Amino acid sequence: MILFLKKYKNKFQYALQGLWYGSTHDRSIQLHTLIAFFVIGICIPLRLSAWEWCFIIGAILLVLAFELVNSAIEGIVDFISPDYHKEAKKIKDYAAGAVLLISLLAAIVGIYIIGGKLW
Repeated sequence: MILFLKKYKNKFQYALQGLWYGSTHDRSIQLHTLIAFFVIGICIPLRLSAWEWCFIIGAILLVLAFELVNSAIEGIVDFISPDYHKEAKKIKDYAAGAVLLISLLAAIVGIYIIGGKLW
């Protein structure tokens, strides 16, 4: 049982290290984190319901998760193919497109919930 817990403690430690590294070294993750704090700051005085908070926090976490995956994909592609290659660019563009789509979803959620409270 102790070995089991130690194994999972290490997994959480590695995940937290990844979050820390991404938030301190990646400009896109830093920008999305800044926007997240801004949105949360706007939402606090609006007295959102529990469900509204779930959707706002869920949208924020999805954007940050997709940005982490995008950064990982970009890092892998750059490591494997340091020189410019048409296929490498396509892979990186796909990952960036996924971030764009989930960011649009988050914006729609935010506009719907925050906009509904303000108007």
